[in-house]
Amino acid sequence: MKDRRKLERFNLKLRGEITAETADQMNRVFRLRTRDISSGGAFFYGVDPLPEGTPVQINLILSIDKLKKLMGAQARVEISGIVKRSEPSGMAICFHKDYQMTSIKGRGNPRSDKTAGTFRSSREYRR
Repeated sequence: MKDRRKLERFNLKLRGEITAETADQMNRVFRLRTRDISSGGAFFYGVDPLPEGTPVQINLILSIDKLKKLMGAQARVEISGIVKRSEPSGMAICFHKDYQMTSIKGRGNPRSDKTAGTFRSSREYRR
């Protein structure tokens, strides 16, 4: 089968928290890891994947050394998206274009503050 992806994928195992509102108006929270990720979406490993078409809110934690030097200890990326594919091993989620990246500085540090900035996905600038 030919790979139809247009965006480069990276084999990064990132911690993520996915929140989805279920049919009974309850929020379900999943703590999962990514198998791979691109600027357009990610595949999350999980034993109880959500149905296709489910809207989700995602918080990813980035702990990449170069990013630590730029932003502090870690960064949290807040993204909304939709489940595009579900399978027994997990689910593929397509990201919406806008997201927010927030610095997470030193846990337990009294000077711990958050510095927020809003960025746009590189998908928006492709022609």
